[in-house]
Amino acid sequence: TNTPMIWPVAAASRLRIKFSNDDYCRLFYNSSTGSISLVPITAEDASAATTTPHAEIYDHSLTANPEEDPLYQSYLKQSKDNAKKIVDSFHPDDVIGANLSLEYNLQNPNTFHGMQSYASAKINIYCYSKNNRRKRREPNHKIYTVDSKCCEDFSDVRALIQSIRTLSGLQNNNATNNNAHPQRFLVILNPYSGGNGPKSKSGATFVYETIVKPMLEQAGVEHDKLATTHGNHATERMQLRRSTSTNDTSNDNGEEADFNDCTDSELRDISEYDSIIALGGDGILFEIFQGIHARADEDHILSKLKFGIVPCGTCNGLAKSILHWSDNADYTPMESVFQICKGHTSRLDIASYQLATTTKTYASFLSFSWGLIADCDLESECLRWLGAVRTDIWAVYRGILFPKKYRARFSYLPSGNTNNDSVSTKIELPQLNEPLPKDWLTIEDDFSVFWVCNTTHASYNVFTCPMSKMNDGVFYVLIVRSSVSRLRLLQMLLKLETGGHIECEGLEIVTCSAYRLEPLSDNTYNDLDGELIERGTIQASLFNSAN
Repeated sequence: TNTPMIWPVAAASRLRIKFSNDDYCRLFYNSSTGSISLVPITAEDASAATTTPHAEIYDHSLTANPEEDPLYQSYLKQSKDNAKKIVDSFHPDDVIGANLSLEYNLQNPNTFHGMQSYASAKINIYCYSKNNRRKRREPNHKIYTVDSKCCEDFSDVRALIQSIRTLSGLQNNNATNNNAHPQRFLVILNPYSGGNGPKSKSGATFVYETIVKPMLEQAGVEHDKLATTHGNHATERMQLRRSTSTNDTSNDNGEEADFNDCTDSELRDISEYDSIIALGGDGILFEIFQGIHARADEDHILSKLKFGIVPCGTCNGLAKSILHWSDNADYTPMESVFQICKGHTSRLDIASYQLATTTKTYASFLSFSWGLIADCDLESECLRWLGAVRTDIWAVYRGILFPKKYRARFSYLPSGNTNNDSVSTKIELPQLNEPLPKDWLTIEDDFSVFWVCNTTHASYNVFTCPMSKMNDGVFYVLIVRSSVSRLRLLQMLLKLETGGHIECEGLEIVTCSAYRLEPLSDNTYNDLDGELIERGTIQASLFNSAN
């Protein structure tokens, strides 16, 4: 099998890895499986490595054809041996970082080839492989100590590490651009996410200290951290406009601001970051997108920055949806951070919402609900201490025991009825006091459920819309009319966790590119991404995508 050029065969053949006091190995790349294995060197190679001087180790220009090296030839031969013993291995797909660390011993230097070296090298591979039994990622790091007698200038070690990073597809890999700046993230966390306080072992603070911070460091990613202290703190942070490279100290409204005793996480304009990572529930990301939505350079920010979310809240609908789209990856904070460190991104539909009762507009990434679902989400706040089960209890109370009718006029532009090739071009909506175009359709009735979905999951345990894609440019509107019996409604609610409600009789699914909802009943809520917004007539269209 021909080894790809990305694997430095010559360097790998010269390096010896200490496996035990008297045993040495070399690293091999298997192009068929994609794995990298640690294989004991042969007795002949062990003898040659200790008795034969290799000038090319120190000055590669002295050897025009390193392929003539006996170690090189034996390495190629051993790489084709399917029966070779493997003492350790890892797969680049599980690697988030690789680096070289040096240890210095000034008392006992290594003497070889007539020279002394005080440094020894270690290859650190930060690996998160899936446990075969639990199917969850767990740290499985590799630390390989290199025999100092075969790497005085460490160029071979660096070549090997660079190859591992390339094979791993790491976003912070500077293989093709030595002048590329390191990735820099802004991490925003809500210390009270999940309702258990900042000292909770499932909360954002604990997850940051034990998972996010060490993994970003292992991936070679620099970051600033901001812990929110009050509601809409993340929104305010997104609107702050101050470049660390200028003396401009105005905020987004042009007002002078006091930045004394502030850190970079509080000062640096978000356009100077590569990514924004949210730790908490869907609410913290909702705040982030509202702040960006209020900026004049919103389109530029959404096209430049990448966004990530680590589930630490109560519902975590977007985090669960992203992991579901990622080949149904396991739902854990570590899996989310792993995907972020690997640089796995895809565009996500963002919607713009307008209301008749305010000039303010909203950006949405998750869902909009009105009627029963909104009541369950918002009125059950008094049971937040119960966790996600609070909404289940309220659904039985409001939907089954004491059902309520919600009358509204629902108008929509069917998907496919637009000339836009991409949702990056916003659909122009009429004013809310203007009549709708003729190609819109209208339904007026009593409803129980009115639920607009952008993602597969509204919560980690609610598989709302299995057919939704990250960037399909479509709203999926789930409708249950009040004429549907309570028994059928109960059957739907019981199947929400598995997505089986989609097949239930009485559920209607409308796909559209834009819609308008005019509530005709009093005392109803507009619930956007799990947050209460102004009541009244509302309309929306998909306008952009974020990474």
